[in-house]
Amino acid sequence: MLANLTDFFNLVRFPTGRRVYTFHRVYDIAKALPAPAIDALVAEAIAADEKTFALEQRWATKRRTGKPSAKQVRAQKALQRLDIQLDNALSGFRGAGEALLKGADEDEDKELIADVETLLHAVFPNGVAAITNAPYDVELIAVHAIVGKLQGELAPLVQKLGLGVNAARITKLVMKYDEALKSTDDLDFGMVKAAREAGQNYLLRIVAKILGTYDEPTGDHAQKRAALLAPVVKQNEAIRSHIRARRSAPDIDPKTGEEQLPEEATGG
Repeated sequence: MLANLTDFFNLVRFPTGRRVYTFHRVYDIAKALPAPAIDALVAEAIAADEKTFALEQRWATKRRTGKPSAKQVRAQKALQRLDIQLDNALSGFRGAGEALLKGADEDEDKELIADVETLLHAVFPNGVAAITNAPYDVELIAVHAIVGKLQGELAPLVQKLGLGVNAARITKLVMKYDEALKSTDDLDFGMVKAAREAGQNYLLRIVAKILGTYDEPTGDHAQKRAALLAPVVKQNEAIRSHIRARRSAPDIDPKTGEEQLPEEATGG
């Protein structure tokens, strides 16, 4: 019999904004302790749930606007063309890097080989196909991360290997890709619901991680456990107070923690 985390934790379902706000508070505490095993998981949760929050905003917009307009249909076609271009640019970047290794001598070109392997692994840790075969929004997120690396810590290596033109092409295309994706939307509520479920599961995993890391009943473990769980407990009780008053708990601004008015909420 499979056991789910929900079977062991009596936590209410957190709206996405409350989860993101809570995750940030736990992250700050984990960094201050420090608790690296905790803050790594929380950072992952923050990145995932900030995307969920963006999905909810897209879904709310889609519900208000109804069927796609002619402009959105044109944008969809433009997005499809850009997707092909971007995929080719990513494959071209990898190919240009690999081309530098053709005929390389393992003894005389050790530095070149190491540089190319370092660059390609940093840009495509799971291979190019993992990005080019992904849905539009997932690919966009991945390529934005790649551009950040190419313009940041990998910039000297890109220039050293003469791949600046390839990197610039990817940067240019991802900006167009971003605009095209904003103009069209194939989002359905199933995607939003799945993202919310994943976010709630992150919350449960974080609680489980805290309890497993600081499991002694008293002393230093008890103090750290209480500190890390405090933001979760606070939001859980806030939501429960609304439930006890027979009201639905409004979401909060993930940055400020202020409760949103009903028209500001992005629920499905």
